Amino acid sequence: MKSLTVDLTLPVSGMSCAACAVSAESMLKSRKGVLSASVNYAAKSVRLTYQPDIIGLEVLQSSLKSIGYDLIADSADKLVVFEKLENKRLEELKRKLLISLLFSVPVFILSMTVHHPGQWMQLLFLVLSLPVIFYAGSSFYTTAWNLALKGQTSMDTLVAMGTGAAFVISLFNTIIPEWFSANGLSSHVYYESAVVIITLILLGRYLEDRSRTRASAAIRNLMTLQPETATLLKEGKEMTVSLKEIVSGDLLLIRPGNTIPVDGVIVEGSSWIEESMMSGEPLPVFKKAGDKVLAGTLNQQGSFTLSTLKTGNETVLARIIGMVEEAQSSKPPVQKLVDRISAIFVPVVIVVALITFAAWFFAGPEPSITYAIVTSISVLIIACPCALGLATPTALIVAIGRGATKGILFRDASGIELAGKTDVLVIDKTGTLTTGNPVVEKITDFGNPDETHPLYAGLSRLSQHPLSAAITSGLRNPDAVPVNFTDFRDIPGKGISGWYNEQQYFSGNPGLIESEGIPLKENEKALIRELESESYSLNVFASREKLLVVAAISDQVRESSAPAVTALRSMGIEVVMMTGDHETVAKKTALLTGIEHFDSGLSPEGKADRIRQIQAEGKHVAMAGDGINDTIALARADVGIALGSGSDASMAVAAITITGSSLHQIVDAITLSRMTNKIIRQNLFWAFFYNILTLPLAAGAFFFLTNQMLDPMIASAAMALSSVSVVTNSLRLRKS
Repeated sequence: MKSLTVDLTLPVSGMSCAACAVSAESMLKSRKGVLSASVNYAAKSVRLTYQPDIIGLEVLQSSLKSIGYDLIADSADKLVVFEKLENKRLEELKRKLLISLLFSVPVFILSMTVHHPGQWMQLLFLVLSLPVIFYAGSSFYTTAWNLALKGQTSMDTLVAMGTGAAFVISLFNTIIPEWFSANGLSSHVYYESAVVIITLILLGRYLEDRSRTRASAAIRNLMTLQPETATLLKEGKEMTVSLKEIVSGDLLLIRPGNTIPVDGVIVEGSSWIEESMMSGEPLPVFKKAGDKVLAGTLNQQGSFTLSTLKTGNETVLARIIGMVEEAQSSKPPVQKLVDRISAIFVPVVIVVALITFAAWFFAGPEPSITYAIVTSISVLIIACPCALGLATPTALIVAIGRGATKGILFRDASGIELAGKTDVLVIDKTGTLTTGNPVVEKITDFGNPDETHPLYAGLSRLSQHPLSAAITSGLRNPDAVPVNFTDFRDIPGKGISGWYNEQQYFSGNPGLIESEGIPLKENEKALIRELESESYSLNVFASREKLLVVAAISDQVRESSAPAVTALRSMGIEVVMMTGDHETVAKKTALLTGIEHFDSGLSPEGKADRIRQIQAEGKHVAMAGDGINDTIALARADVGIALGSGSDASMAVAAITITGSSLHQIVDAITLSRMTNKIIRQNLFWAFFYNILTLPLAAGAFFFLTNQMLDPMIASAAMALSSVSVVTNSLRLRKS
């Protein structure tokens, strides 16, 4: 029997560098029953696939706890618990920073003014250094020790080795300076280096954590959209209840200014609803009885009664939060390379530091021990795996959060990377370029409408095509006779069929008539040609023997379509419309929107084949659509973009979901993706350039040219600055 597999995204607290994430990931992967684990340092989360019958979450929690990290898995409100834990850690970090500043500043000032401290001054330095080393900097040593016991390393290892070496050497020089002098060694002390390095690194981490908190603000803002209570109507009385007590079918009273707590349908009253936080569109939408409203949206004016449809984790808001969480925890291909580099970075730096120490001690000028200590400590301190680890995920977290506020949901990090490379945007017509609210303009009957219209409506209701609702509402007495079809079948790119009273019926475009071999009279063919020449979209209803109804349908082009196409072309993106509609309809839409290239009469497979042809030219293709018939093309494209008003199938395969209906959001998605890719390249360049430049500098490679040695305190400041600069650069995306 196959084991049950569970996929989860869980918060991880306590990580302080990219190497920490690598250590946590290695620990999880080493446990039997864990199929995959991907720890994201910037998002402070893990995407975990495991077999609960082999290993439990409590075991994984204990494993991470043993190396200093907390896996938040035993609470319904995991993010709330995580936020509280992180805020507590930030407060503790702030407290340690203040203590470190209080004691390290006097040490630094005195060491700069007293160049040859005597025994009593060195003892004063020692006393002032103790709170910094054993309280403020204690986490560096405990984490490094716990990791060492597991055969792992992190940035804390480098800091612990560098500052620990400086402190221990200083301690011995203070207690037994005669031994050093007797052996021809310098009795210099390095207390100021040890304490100032710890202070600067704590300052860097505090600023970095504050910046990362701003970077992940979008997900917290989404979480605050849902109120904690609601007004329940029960037996004519109003009761304020917790959201956890509300179930499907409950009636809720929504007053002006209230945030809607659940997904539901209005049963009485009307109002203007602000949906910008969900759709990204700024204008409020008028809602009346029968209209659906979503949790997290804001009631602006009137009061209304709402019947609950979905609560808690089943709401659209909860699904959006889940998508954002998963996207922020995912890793693009480039990050996997960075993770491999981070995994070996710390051991390599330790080796470089040892080689540096040996080279200066045995081949350097006198006092060689001083040069050896200063250079090796500088190498340990200045190396920064954090800048490497933060370069990609921090930019992605900000971008994904920014996208969510604009109604753009990225399924994972690779969606951003690929969308930014778009050369060609293939776009569907119905429901994408057009409003998707078509209207039946003309109906021509070739039978008794009292008999055929209920049949036509009954079959149309089984379809997910955007034209189906228009057909049903445009027919005469569609509900006069209840009709239940059996053996329903979807005919991709053509239409649908079903059986009723041992008779097979068909509904779809005129191509369905030809493919099914349904006979047409000359006057029927002439009518179809005439309506197509007038740029109508046609839907036909027929039995196996004859044509019964022809519906001529028109659909309005969205106001945002033409400006969006113009904007895309100005970005160097070629826009191609693909539709299953007739050429005359497609041509009219292309003219109205400014699209130069279009393909008409395409089946879903035909759209996918056409996309494959464009890709064969070496172009990156994005596909935007909203219908179930777009699913194959969305999956075939390099990046699929589904409009939120579309089918669940199209959104399931798309890398990007647009929760609104404006095509400007597609422009925004590609613009944001391009900017994100640019920021990531800048961050990676800076992270690699920083380490390539500063490691030789710290090792004293330029000493014989400049006669200057890099002070370990300056090295620590540079290391802290490198991480903060990467995070700050990523925060620019919040304004994109």
